[in-house]
Amino acid sequence: MDDSSDDENPLLEAPQTLHVATPLLHSSRLSNRGIGNFCYQTVQSRGTDIHFITGSGINTALAVAYCARQLGVEAMIVLPKGTHESICEGVRLENAQLILFGEDFTASETHARKLVKRNGIYVPCSDHAHIWQGHSSIVHELKAQLQNTPPAAIICPVGGGGLLNGVIMGLQQIDWKQVPVIAVETHGSNSFQSAVVAGKMVTLPRLTTIASSLAVKSVSSKSLELSLVHPVVPFAVSDAMAADAVRIFAGK
Repeated sequence: MDDSSDDENPLLEAPQTLHVATPLLHSSRLSNRGIGNFCYQTVQSRGTDIHFITGSGINTALAVAYCARQLGVEAMIVLPKGTHESICEGVRLENAQLILFGEDFTASETHARKLVKRNGIYVPCSDHAHIWQGHSSIVHELKAQLQNTPPAAIICPVGGGGLLNGVIMGLQQIDWKQVPVIAVETHGSNSFQSAVVAGKMVTLPRLTTIASSLAVKSVSSKSLELSLVHPVVPFAVSDAMAADAVRIFAGK
């Protein structure tokens, strides 16, 4: 990366975040915390003469497209052929290259990894320390907004486990080690719950949930590791319960 590229992008001049730092009041897409930190740290170490590639899920796809545009880096997003047009349009609006491939995310991720060539950086959905570090920021902000008063519990949705890992690590960092985390998944994508019950990593044979943003066959191994050192309650709900919760939060 030459000197001019740094000067033209103010985001690279000092440590930055690509999310809104107000989780209790108004927050941007949660995945921007983890993916944003991964992308930012990568640009800091490699410069902008790279391109990000991902096929790791809807939330990751949208976050990578957004963060790449903010950092002045090219992005290639691979999604299954049946992805809803609104998601595809969201990717295109960020000026990212969109490739529709395969029938599910297993196929699209496999294809995306094959596309990683020179200067290509694959962005995983959850399994990287930079992603966990980015997600842990929410706990530090909660501590400040709650005036150092620990909550009774934290409810955390679980897909690949990146957010869960960051929340647990954040709680450990600020010495809220007694605060339990209720790790919520939907039936048909509850790989974390299955792993905790089995005491080992579990890969689900198939995904049957409508919650496509949580549809991961195997959770991060770090999630299982952290569940052994912090109070975590795996909890699975039906698709109907998840849909009802969304309507309640939306005020409908």
